[in-house]
Parts: sequence; C-alpha cells; structure tokens
Amino acid sequence: MKPLKKAIITLAGCGILWGSFSSGTQAHWLFQDIDNVTWAQNSIINAYQMQVVDGVSEDRFDPESSVTWAQFVKMIVMTDNPAYRPGAPSEQWWEPYVNEAQKSKGFVDGSLSKEALDRPITRLDIARIVARLLDTSLRFKEVDEAKAASIAKDAGILQGRSGGDLALKEKVTRAESAVIIDRLFEKNGKYGKRFDTAAVKADQGTVSVGGLALGQSRAQVKAVLGTPFFQGEDEVNNNPMEMYKNFIVIYMDDQVKEVTYKAADAELYAGKKALTGAAVFQGLDTTYYYFQSTGDLLAADARSVRLGKADKYFTGSVQAGDVKPINDLAKKIRF
Repeated sequence: MKPLKKAIITLAGCGILWGSFSSGTQAHWLFQDIDNVTWAQNSIINAYQMQVVDGVSEDRFDPESSVTWAQFVKMIVMTDNPAYRPGAPSEQWWEPYVNEAQKSKGFVDGSLSKEALDRPITRLDIARIVARLLDTSLRFKEVDEAKAASIAKDAGILQGRSGGDLALKEKVTRAESAVIIDRLFEKNGKYGKRFDTAAVKADQGTVSVGGLALGQSRAQVKAVLGTPFFQGEDEVNNNPMEMYKNFIVIYMDDQVKEVTYKAADAELYAGKKALTGAAVFQGLDTTYYYFQSTGDLLAADARSVRLGKADKYFTGSVQAGDVKPINDLAKKIRF
C-alpha cells in the first residue's frame, strides 16, 4: 500500500510493518524462500501472524538455518503469552525474554548462560522447555532427557525426523521451530477463532471483511472474533488497537475505524473480485475497491486486505495518476 503511507498499519512496539511486496512466482503470499518446505509453510504463516516468528528480511525466512537459544526463548515466551511485551529498553534485545522464561516462568533452566544464548538450540533443549511449558510441576526444575522426550512426543509437539528418531542431539531449523510453535498454539488454544479467508462482502456500499464493518462497536467485534491476543495503540494515530490471529482492528470513539486481514486474497489483489458498487483502481502494488456512496475503501496487496475510509492520500494518488481506474465505474469518478 505504498501510495497510502499514512494508512499502513504499524504494530505498536513490535517493529512489524504490514506493507506490500511483489510476490514473484512463489506459490504462496508470505516469503519467497519457503516453497521447498511445504510441510512447514502453514506453520510459518500461522506463527508469523501471531508475531512469534519473522523473516530475516521482508521477503526471506531462511527456513533451513538454525535457531539460537535466544531466538527460541523469545518464541516460547510469546507462545505462552502472545500479549507479552518487554518493558523498559534493555542492553540486549533478548534480556526481557530470558528473564521472563527463566526467572518468572521457569521454562528455562537457571543455569543457562549469556554465552549460550547465541548458540544453536537442540531438539533436546526444546523438549525440556516444552515439558516445562506443558507440565507446570516441572517448572524451575531439572528435567531428564527421557521425561522431556516422552512429554514432548506424547503431546504431539516433537516428532521424529525419520524412522521415528527424535534426533534429540540435532540442531533445530527455523522451519522446524515454526512447526513446534504452531503445534503449541493449537494445544493452548490461543489462536482463538480462525479465519482462513477474508470473506469480503459488499451491501449497498457497506463493505465487510470476515463479518467486520466500519462503525461497528467493540461488542460487535467481540461477537465475531472473540477475545484479542493483544490490545494497544497503533503507531500512526495512537488509536486503540486489537490484534487477533487473522485480524487487526483499530478503533476511534469506540467504533471500528480500520480493519486489516493479515493474509493475501489473490482474487481481490488481481482486481477480479465482483463487489457490487465497487470502483476498482490499481496502484503499483495494491488494488483498491472504492465505494463512493459510503466512502469505504478496500485495499488488497500481496500480504493483506485493509478496510478503511478513502482519504486524501487515495484521492490524491488517483489525481496524480499513480493509482489508475480499472473498471468502467472507476473511470467515471472524478475527485
């Protein structure tokens, strides 16, 4: 959504930008380098939507590289409590997560040293962490190899690589870590309600995405989505914001101001979605569906679908020729 820079959502305190990119020839919509790990693609996407994993760059995940202790400790803290955010700034990015996992929660052995945090974590290390996460009686305690492996395997969190071998001494890849996190989320129920499609509809100029429409109350949103995993403020205007696995909802005066669906919709992005009353425009990397009667504006890029009101950034982009009309209705509109 580059033409609408102010309308792009930045997630408060998280450093994550729901921008757009050119997806090229990849089979999915998120990272260009996860086509060869089809067994992990959905898990990577799920964990990314929950802000537990991120790419090494905007379009690369580097699925085969190893995961360090520090990286996995952050993942496990965020999986246990998706609303967790570090407090005061620390000298090292990992410090608050290690303190939370080690001193507050007891997921990690107290003997873990600072020097070890940059080392690759093994499957046995993860099995021990998982055992403590799932069995609260084991927290702040030593967990032997057999017990850790048994708990992690029986819970379906850690599975064999080949021939049933858990390969406990082996390092863990980024793809494998995403699968482990995905399984833990499935087990702890913190994904909440899941929405596999944007389910966009238009009725007399009013647009809904997954049953959410502009102007709805918090109670109406809760009836559709349930409980958010995080509440805070958006970085653009400091408006109240709620995060769900598949959605970000921003409010103004306790009414929905903006909705973002955190996945691609190929039909919308291609400008082929039939929505009654929609004037369709195409920008460099975003397709817009504008509803003149209500001012609703649906913007679809290669990673997300955003619903908001048309503003001067949209109309100005049309006037400047950066965003071009596609269908007959759009060609008739003058701003």
